[in-house]
Amino acid sequence: MSEMEDKTRTPRQDRSIKTKEAIVQAAMRLFSEKGYHQTNTKQIAAAAGVSTGSFYSYFIDKRAVFIDVLKNYSEALLARIEAYMSEINIQSPDKYALLSHLVDSLILSHEVYTGFHKELSIMYLSDGGIKELMDAQYEVGRVLTLQYLQMGKDELKITDLEAAAFLVFESISAIVDVIAFSSHRIGTDRIKSELVSMLVGYLYI
Repeated sequence: MSEMEDKTRTPRQDRSIKTKEAIVQAAMRLFSEKGYHQTNTKQIAAAAGVSTGSFYSYFIDKRAVFIDVLKNYSEALLARIEAYMSEINIQSPDKYALLSHLVDSLILSHEVYTGFHKELSIMYLSDGGIKELMDAQYEVGRVLTLQYLQMGKDELKITDLEAAAFLVFESISAIVDVIAFSSHRIGTDRIKSELVSMLVGYLYI
């Protein structure tokens, strides 16, 4: 741990916790609007309503606050997905409707963070530490997908659940990202319909 890292503090009082949260929220807004490389610590501090010195009492640099923003983003996204998943009846005989609801839920969850997602894509390719954190979060998604399949395994025609969970997660993630974050020539409803039909045909008897 460096000398600078030794000087940062972990907030324990309500006021300090709120100050750190304000810095993280301000950073996410600026990263989403201006981009990571076009944002500096002075701008983040000003947007959070704190001094630059106060910023450095919580974070050693801009990258450190980006990591906290990434963690908050991942936790919020996971909470949204879990909330939507709790509405799903895994035993429903209408598997098309079941998976349609899942895909719609994921799209809605992702669309909240459009601006920040673009910066994540850039940082994933340019920063090994960020890539490692994001890869770990993707693995959480794959594990959740596996758990989802295991709950309804008696109705599945596939036998290798772990490999199937990987394929399903990657397929849905790729298409949801395209729908939520990119322009596309084919209508969203058509893309979703074909994705769901593909998954139903692959998974279910």
